[in-house]
Parts: sequence; structure tokens; C-alpha cells
Amino acid sequence: MGAGLAFNAAQERYSRQDFIALNYHVHIPAPDPMVNPATLKRQEFYGVRSSPSYFFDGDSDGGGGSAENAKSIFESKVDPAIEKRLAERPGARINLRATSTGSTVKVKADVSKVTSTSQKLRLQIALAEDMVTYSGENGERFHPMVVRSMALDAESNHGFALKPGKGGTFEYTFDVAKAVKDAVAHLEDFETNTRKGEYKFRQRKHEVTGGLVVVAFVQDEATKKVLQATYLKPAAAKTSR
Repeated sequence: MGAGLAFNAAQERYSRQDFIALNYHVHIPAPDPMVNPATLKRQEFYGVRSSPSYFFDGDSDGGGGSAENAKSIFESKVDPAIEKRLAERPGARINLRATSTGSTVKVKADVSKVTSTSQKLRLQIALAEDMVTYSGENGERFHPMVVRSMALDAESNHGFALKPGKGGTFEYTFDVAKAVKDAVAHLEDFETNTRKGEYKFRQRKHEVTGGLVVVAFVQDEATKKVLQATYLKPAAAKTSR
């Protein structure tokens, strides 16, 4: 809970273009009703085995702590890490556009000025819910930036590959209804097969009730370093008359 409160304080202090915190919910240490296939995939990518675990631009920097430790975590770890990175030059530029129509969110990202020559660069695009209210077992009631889906390249079923030192233009359409359906299927499978009917969520939080945001970031998967990230609230698509 301490880490969560520390990061909440950071999100109040910094603008979303200076500091973007994505929350990938996992079934650690207890079953979590906001888990979905996208968050499990990111858990595997980061090799997370304990919760909370947090990363700054791909660098691991510890876990949680009690609520009483929140101030210490913020002052000794979270705030200095943000300030350090704000002083660094970005390794890429991302121009992000997003529009919502019904249950879809269309995204277009232009990536340029990539400085890295790594062979493992990828553009990742996350669809998150700005705030979810749920009283979890640790006492936290408000959960910001809950990831609901990740863009998947049709060929690799992963993020979009970038050539070393090169950018590109990428488009993706999120199907929110499908993301909800996939989350429900996972939670049902977790109850039925993973826990073999011995556990049932008292409340499932798979529904997306609003406040969607899009986050795009360029990441070197060899080092997990994030070169640049940007945040945007999708605009409502204009209807023709």
C-alpha cells in the first residue's frame, strides 16, 4: 500500500506528460479482479513474482511497504527517479492521436528521432482506464491508470517492431467490448481452472466504465529501457452530416 500511495502522490505532483504510471494488475499476492490477458503478458515480460513491483523506464526499484512508509518511498525513491529522468534527453519522439467511436478507440502513432540502434526496439500502446474504484484487500479504494488492453501487431502478436535508429507510423484500433470479453473469460477461467472452483471473486472489475486514456511508449526490450512515452485522452470522433 505504501508504494501505491507514493505513486498517487507523484501523479498529483507531476503532469501526465512528465510522469506516466501504468498499473498492470496481477494475481499477487491474492486474486485481483482487474487482471486481464494483457496485464499477465506484461507480468511475464518484466518477470514479476511479487506485488507491488514497480519499474522506472524499465528499471526495477523495489516493492511495497505499509502506508506509514509512503512518504519515505516517495521522497527516497519515486521523486528522485522522476527528477533524474526529466533531466535526460528523450531517445525518441512520439506524435500520438486517438479518437473514440462507440466501443472502439482508433490510435495513430508517428515515431521519429529514434537514437537507439538496438535490434529490440518496439512501440507499445496501452489502453487504460483513468480511475477504477474498488476496495481491495489492502484497503486501497482508488486505482489509477488501470491497463485494460495492449495493442498487438498482427504478425508477432506483440508490440510494433522498430528498425534500429528508425521510426515509423503505426495504427491500431482497440475493441473495448472485446477487451471486456477477454477479461471476463480470464477471470472465469481463473475461478474454474486455476483455483478449481475453490475461489470466487466477490466482485469482478472487468467492465470499462469510462475515462479511457491511451499511452504510447518506445521500449528497448533487450534492456527494458523506455526511450520516450506520451499520454492522450481520446477525442470523440466527429460525425458527418
